Amino acid sequence: MAKLNHINVLLNNQPQTMAIEEIFDPIAYPQLQAVTGKVSADFANQYLADYIKVDLVLGNLPSASNFSANETLTKDALLTALLTVANKDAAKLFQALSSTVQLNALAGIFRVLISPTQAIHSRFYLMYNPSTDQKRVVLGSFDLTETAFDPAYNRFEEVIVFDSAELYDQLSAHFSKDLLPTTKAYFTDELLAAAEAQLKALKQDQVAQGQKVVIFSNEETDQIVQAELTNLLVKNVQKQIDADLIPADTPLAMRNVTMDRTREREAEERLIQQRDMMLQLEKEAVSPRAEQPSLRSADQVAKKVKAALAEAISPEDLAVEKKYTTFLYDRPIERNVAKNITGLYIPSDTGQYPIPFGKLATVEQIKSGLQQIDAVMNGYQQYVVDYDDNYGKRFFEAILYGFTAPFMWEIRTKASLNPEDGNDVPNFLILGATAGSGKSTLLRIINQLTWGNENSMIDFGTIYPNETPQRKAKTVQALESYMKQGSTYPVLVDEIEPYFFQQPQYSRHLVVDTMNELVNSPKAIAPLIGTTNYNGSFSMVRETARRTYYIQLDKVINDERKEEATQYIFDVRQSLNNTLFKDFVVRMAHRLADDDTNWRTFDATNGQLDFLAITRDIFKEYYRMAKMSVPAYVSDGLCDDFRESSRNKWAKLYLTQMDDFVFRSENNSLVFDITKLNSFNGFSNESAEEYRNSLPIEICVDGINGKSGKFLEMKADDFFNWIGIKPELTAITHENGTTKVTTKVADEKPKKKKGFWARLFG
Repeated sequence: MAKLNHINVLLNNQPQTMAIEEIFDPIAYPQLQAVTGKVSADFANQYLADYIKVDLVLGNLPSASNFSANETLTKDALLTALLTVANKDAAKLFQALSSTVQLNALAGIFRVLISPTQAIHSRFYLMYNPSTDQKRVVLGSFDLTETAFDPAYNRFEEVIVFDSAELYDQLSAHFSKDLLPTTKAYFTDELLAAAEAQLKALKQDQVAQGQKVVIFSNEETDQIVQAELTNLLVKNVQKQIDADLIPADTPLAMRNVTMDRTREREAEERLIQQRDMMLQLEKEAVSPRAEQPSLRSADQVAKKVKAALAEAISPEDLAVEKKYTTFLYDRPIERNVAKNITGLYIPSDTGQYPIPFGKLATVEQIKSGLQQIDAVMNGYQQYVVDYDDNYGKRFFEAILYGFTAPFMWEIRTKASLNPEDGNDVPNFLILGATAGSGKSTLLRIINQLTWGNENSMIDFGTIYPNETPQRKAKTVQALESYMKQGSTYPVLVDEIEPYFFQQPQYSRHLVVDTMNELVNSPKAIAPLIGTTNYNGSFSMVRETARRTYYIQLDKVINDERKEEATQYIFDVRQSLNNTLFKDFVVRMAHRLADDDTNWRTFDATNGQLDFLAITRDIFKEYYRMAKMSVPAYVSDGLCDDFRESSRNKWAKLYLTQMDDFVFRSENNSLVFDITKLNSFNGFSNESAEEYRNSLPIEICVDGINGKSGKFLEMKADDFFNWIGIKPELTAITHENGTTKVTTKVADEKPKKKKGFWARLFG
């Protein structure tokens, strides 16, 4: 073996030229404990066969992903272990080993282990001689393959050797106490049993007398893989849970492991496309006509690069990209509250450099800003039919969210004790509004009060032309791109189409996956404030609803006074500016910098985390400074409109269709055939899924199973408490075993059963 002339080798802090057999010397150090990334059969056969004891842990490759703790377990360690088994890597390694090393493995002298639940990035090699008590530690970037020690490869490797008993003892204790308990055998009992069966058969075969090599058939390895995967997913994981080595909620993390798989797959596909483009550029950087391949000139290569980048995005996609125009960057590391520097930056007029954003206002300016908002609210109060203070709070809540939006990602990190708590600080505000309610105008007003103009709005339906292939999916991808520009100014989207919320492949992709990303890897991703038409049957899938702040604006502007209302709001909007917002961001920056700020205020009525609590405090401080009374439209807590609209939807359904709810006395539950919500019975085609989505999972029997399929089964007591009805139940059991429940609300005459025409037109 050639000496290592180009690899950096240090022996006891001194440069040294050493061969592999000098580093790994089984005569001087016959016992080996090691953690490495990979071991090749050739290396093991040549350099590890003579050790009298080998314990070798195979670690993981460093991941480029910013995984959470649960994702490191499920998407790195466990997934790597499963893929290793499925690809039959252990069987391939075992049968590539020499008969000597195979026998060592069967005897327990040569052990290879992996950790199915811990990502191991450690790399160290511990050697020991029990006779002489000599100890050696080898650290480095290399794996146990011959190529790792080959200086001809274009890479750097470090090999650092210490003949240090103290360092050996420390790492050996770490190996035994910390690493080994998390591991399992790479060569499983099933694999070793199959190998022993072969050797036993060989021993009895006269023709094969003296042969000891094990080679598995496909049938054998298929059976081994089946058993290993089963044990890995059940026994090994449960063993780690029982030993308190991994969290007890690991099965939940395993169940949720595919939730954002669509996004991950798309990212992987983009990486493949980028890789292919770069490989093609690499190829085209070389002149194809030269007798001796040589690089093209810089001008020629520059043209190739320009052409490749132009192909990477179509003119249509480029036009979509340019629809996002508003940038406000949040850089907390640059914040200096002593000088009222907020850490927010906007591009200069030329776009060549960033300039600080935020400025304290005078009391008169603050009063003027409050009066601007009050003028907006007075417009709704005057012209919205059946307006009341409780309804007005919804408009003001939307304005508060718009003010808070640039800091939402920071508030999420401050308010979260556990990563999953981040879902309680939603990155999405949806205004579900009836046509003519003023929702689009409200979006423009939020834009004016925060940015100073109304040019930031994006029309959902026109992001891509109607004839665009895969228009729906590309529209959602565009929104995701807008949110990930690095800016924290909210993406303002008007008229989001209903399919986005009702079809999980769209809402889950954007809302759920984005929130999961924010929860697991906090960073500046812009919130989205959007409007959608509320038609009395709006619904979101549960996962989307949990991660969205939904405000329902279901009252309209008086048609008879529409001209007057239009003129009023036009005049008000001429006076709007963002002076108050510039002051607000300074005050919010001070709160964020203060470690004593309480970010975990909970709503007393619904128990929700009030992520706008600090914003409310700042506005109440404004009213004190301006010596103005706090208006009735300033809420003390969050709105809970999605839950309320869902409750109201099911209450109406029960009261009008109570004969369709079948009582199961053994479960104290109600069973409802959701297929009855069809067009034949006067419902829309989407009604079944709308009602299913709006039913809380906690009131369903067997959780998610209770709201799946044709028949929904609900806990009777919980269901009635939820819809706010205290029924007098009379159970009537029919000959076929079904039970009907009649409901009589106190002090109300029994309802007469509705006929078909009454249900259809009632």
